[in-house]
Amino acid sequence: MVQVVEKIDIDHVKIKESYNLCEIKEALECLLYVPDILVKSKVISELLRYIESGFSDPNYIIIPFIAYYNSEMVGFVVAHIDPYYTSYSRKIGTFGWLHADSLDVCKELMRECRRVLKENRIKKIRGNINFPKNLGGFGIQFKGFEEQILYGVAYSDPNSQTIDYLDSLGFQRESEYSCVYVAQKTWNKGKQIDKNIEFRYVSLKELYDYADEIRDLANNSFHEILPDASGRNRIFEFYKAFEEIPRSFYKINNDFNPYLYSDVPQFIEAWETCDLNRIEPFAPMAFDKKTGELVGILLGLPDLFEAWKGKTITRCNVDTAMVKKGYFGKGIFSALNNIGQLTCSLYGVDYFEGTAIWTNNSRAIDTIFPHCEPIRKHYVMQKRL
Repeated sequence: MVQVVEKIDIDHVKIKESYNLCEIKEALECLLYVPDILVKSKVISELLRYIESGFSDPNYIIIPFIAYYNSEMVGFVVAHIDPYYTSYSRKIGTFGWLHADSLDVCKELMRECRRVLKENRIKKIRGNINFPKNLGGFGIQFKGFEEQILYGVAYSDPNSQTIDYLDSLGFQRESEYSCVYVAQKTWNKGKQIDKNIEFRYVSLKELYDYADEIRDLANNSFHEILPDASGRNRIFEFYKAFEEIPRSFYKINNDFNPYLYSDVPQFIEAWETCDLNRIEPFAPMAFDKKTGELVGILLGLPDLFEAWKGKTITRCNVDTAMVKKGYFGKGIFSALNNIGQLTCSLYGVDYFEGTAIWTNNSRAIDTIFPHCEPIRKHYVMQKRL
């Protein structure tokens, strides 16, 4: 059913709050910009599935709005309150998947988002936060439009004026994020690893068993207050992506000789003690040998956009890296990068992009940027209600 929320005299524009999946699908087919047309239908179907699940979950508030000019669709946005998403450790409301053909349309769509959040006692609004993150990413892109679309990274129409519209409506360009091409395959600091650190690869089934430890590690390692934190269920979004990898991806050459790939003893040991045809290569882990404790992990996303087009997966979104407090300076992060790239190369992955690097995260900037080339940038906009 579609409910008319408000009729506006300005240019005969009206805003509809819609729970009709057919109407939402029509709006997305009409308005959603996806740089690669070959994956647009899959993106829409996955987004509809997510929206439908939000409708039935009492813990979530998710409301799509469609803007009409007479009978023509001219705008779309999703107002969202995710119970696990926080900004600077505070609960906050978001908007995502925003498209507006004009400033007036954007103004009225934002008016409805603000209304929903105010009714739920939310004091700030941020966007674009395109849930689910793997599908739409965070932020509005303003640089790097020539780059190939990558799973988990936000994309925007290069001709869009969305940032300018939000500027005019009093939003601040509150957070800036960078994506970087990992140009250097081997980082020198990752060659000299503390002898008490070991690395492991495990199967997806075993990764599920590590879910609580990974969440504990995230709580420990992300000691800075982050502007956009996806919350406790983020780990399962990685697992869901791993489940979508075609099984043919995991077949490697049976003649693999680890000594020809690396002279780092911990890397060789990691490869020799696992079944390379069963592991998840996008999730290398580091452990303290003495305590057996998980002290580091790198979580990458396979570029499922490639798989959705029927192609072999060759690209990786290096989404999240964690190192436990007290283990900085031991070369763990650099070593996870090195073994991660080497291992993924066995399966044909040869492109790595570090994504959603917050400009104010000085440790990440200092560690990552010397080895990489910035290629995309995004803003997350914010306004107090």
